Amino acid sequence: MKKLLIFTLLVAFAATLNAATQTRKKDILGKWKYEVASAPYGYEKGTLVFSEKEGELAGEVQFIDGSKAQMTKISFEDETLKCGLYVEGGYIGIEAKIDGKNMAGSVDTPDGKIDLKAEKTE
Repeated sequence: MKKLLIFTLLVAFAATLNAATQTRKKDILGKWKYEVASAPYGYEKGTLVFSEKEGELAGEVQFIDGSKAQMTKISFEDETLKCGLYVEGGYIGIEAKIDGKNMAGSVDTPDGKIDLKAEKTE
């Protein structure tokens, strides 16, 4: 009886943890207007678009000139987004904290780290 009670509590805890993770993942879905003030012209503003495909996060960056780049290695844990993309043959890493409808972090470029700010629009 005691083992059954412990097993039931563990299953309930795991289900609660999974539901909380799914809720946090949904917080990032949608469109985010971003600004990287000191990035080269054409890359300093645009939109980050996050969606869910087959249970996994997917995303793309839409630059102000209309071009797009697919994000890779997207993860979202403990309110921290990590991902990257290839721009002009170079890999750009992104790491940012999500606080409600605001995102703040950095973009890691071959020339060094640059501050990133974004606001959820959708």
